[in-house]
Amino acid sequence: MRGDDLETGDYLLAPERIWSEYDGVPGGISLPAMCGELFSQQIFNWQEFAVAHMAMKGAWLRELTSGPHTLLVQFNQGRTISATAALGAETVSKRPCFLCVHHLPAAQKAVLYRKSFLILVNPFPIFSPHYTVVNVNHEPQELAGHLGALLALSHDLGPAFTVFYNGPRCGASAPDHHHFQVCPAGMIPAEKAWEAAGRDILPMDREGLSFGVLRLPGRISLVMEGSVPDALEAFLRRLIVTMGEVMGSAEEPMLNLICMQKDGKLRLLLFPRRKHRPEAYYREGEKSVLVTPGAVEMGGLLITIREEDFLKMTPVLAEEIYGDVSLPPELIEEIVRHVRRDRA
Repeated sequence: MRGDDLETGDYLLAPERIWSEYDGVPGGISLPAMCGELFSQQIFNWQEFAVAHMAMKGAWLRELTSGPHTLLVQFNQGRTISATAALGAETVSKRPCFLCVHHLPAAQKAVLYRKSFLILVNPFPIFSPHYTVVNVNHEPQELAGHLGALLALSHDLGPAFTVFYNGPRCGASAPDHHHFQVCPAGMIPAEKAWEAAGRDILPMDREGLSFGVLRLPGRISLVMEGSVPDALEAFLRRLIVTMGEVMGSAEEPMLNLICMQKDGKLRLLLFPRRKHRPEAYYREGEKSVLVTPGAVEMGGLLITIREEDFLKMTPVLAEEIYGDVSLPPELIEEIVRHVRRDRA
């Protein structure tokens, strides 16, 4: 049975999956507390997840320096399926959707979030903890219809967590089922780069919205900050439209997005993309590098699934990979000009 064969809100047919429910009512258990309880339950009651989590905790990690910036490289064989997945439309249409509720492992439980998403521990983690936030409906991975949900999720999780999104052609291993991911705050190097370096971010309007660029090794991030979620959502929606116009894309423009909460404001880092995988992925022999950049990689944490790729990664190679998959600087500058002109 494919995901699109399931009924809307199909989680209602599997109530045994629901560990707890968050509805946002003041005075209730916080969402971070619910997620923590879910994580503990899954560690103790789902053996395969516990083993995968233990393996991730033992993953190798290297630090690289590129100018004033830090890059991290993780060797994590548990991510092999995600990093090498065939994501063509025909392939995806023929396999069962592994994010639909009836295709989840028998031991997997969820926090039902505002009756719209299932928060699940990621069975192939990069972080501890690492959650996947899955739409209860089998809908394609796209951002425009879920911007409010993204910002609400980041607000409800608070400053201790970071939310990220991979576009359907930019690292999402399930392009047929809408989802976000969540990790502990501060684990992605670009979050710290926001504080430390190279930022040109200017106030845009009286609602406190700011917009600018963050220049990182091999790529540029568009950065936004605001304390009014509705204004931030409207701005982000318009930005995505502008990106599509500049990039000549009728579909959702290729992008990765990282969202966090800091000092009472929501911060977003958006990475415009032009390619799913770098040329190095397709090379043969020693020149091959099996890295598939998603939001985590674009944020400065490169996940490698082979020891040789982990060991040979250098700042120069990392910048080559970034430059290969990122939108060229001149197009990003054009996007910025359009946005600032429209807001003038």
